[in-house]
Amino acid sequence: MARKQNSTAADRAPQKEGERKEDAARKARFRTVWSGLVWATLFSVAVVGLLFAWQELQRFVLRDAQFLVAAPPDLGEESPALEIRGLKNAARAQVTAVFRSDYGRSLYMLPIRERRLQLLGNPWIAEASVTRVWPNQIRVEVKEREPVAWVQIPGPEQVGEPALIDGDGNILRLQQPGEFQLPVLRGVGLEQNEEERKLRVHRFAKLLQEAGPLAEKISEVDASDPGNLKVMQDESGRVVMLYIGDRQFRRRLEKFRLSYPEIQKRAPESNVFDLRIEGNILSVPQDGGKAERIMSPEGPNGA
Repeated sequence: MARKQNSTAADRAPQKEGERKEDAARKARFRTVWSGLVWATLFSVAVVGLLFAWQELQRFVLRDAQFLVAAPPDLGEESPALEIRGLKNAARAQVTAVFRSDYGRSLYMLPIRERRLQLLGNPWIAEASVTRVWPNQIRVEVKEREPVAWVQIPGPEQVGEPALIDGDGNILRLQQPGEFQLPVLRGVGLEQNEEERKLRVHRFAKLLQEAGPLAEKISEVDASDPGNLKVMQDESGRVVMLYIGDRQFRRRLEKFRLSYPEIQKRAPESNVFDLRIEGNILSVPQDGGKAERIMSPEGPNGA
């Protein structure tokens, strides 16, 4: 009987050990779940608190007077809250008008992207940025297009009016007075599409770049035919037209400059010259007659 009781006690020992382990596991699971609930509650409280604080901050920024963008003090004046940098040729009034609806409102409400796109709608403005400067200032920075020549475009009642054009063929109407010491570019205007204008202006810009110091004499360029630019320039007080083609601009202009004393002697009445044949200079009659070679690689009249 004693051996049987001992056997029963021995059998119960593993059962109790298993129960203890199971109880410990339940307690561990409980602690884990409880800890998770506590952290979830704390996180929810923090999120709600942050949302509440954010809403209160928004209300404060929207309503407090220190964040309001000041309106102009009088008609025709600018808002003291508006700072504009980089403006030179675009009309200042057109730029300030973009922000007219923002006066008297919180700086927080300023639609930066929309205002930037409105600024880029001005033909003179190539790049623009709009920045909030807290508590109530607006900073505008613009980069204007660089004109390279004067052009003529149709004005009121189809009367031609002067305008400018940049290196990408963008027509720039004058928005305010300015001084531009630039040559006139003919054969380029609103009648061409963007790609045609761009080609002609790029050919014109290449001419000026290659010409270097010789470009100072050039007063007008006709780019009606991009394959044959026609240059008007002053040569010793005499206005001449040069057919210069579409390449080797500097070499051709330099040859004409060096040969001009001899040209004056051999063609004193001629004002139009063709430089497109390498090494040759032809005098072109204004009545459309046959061109006459007056200079060649061998010398005057091919001698």
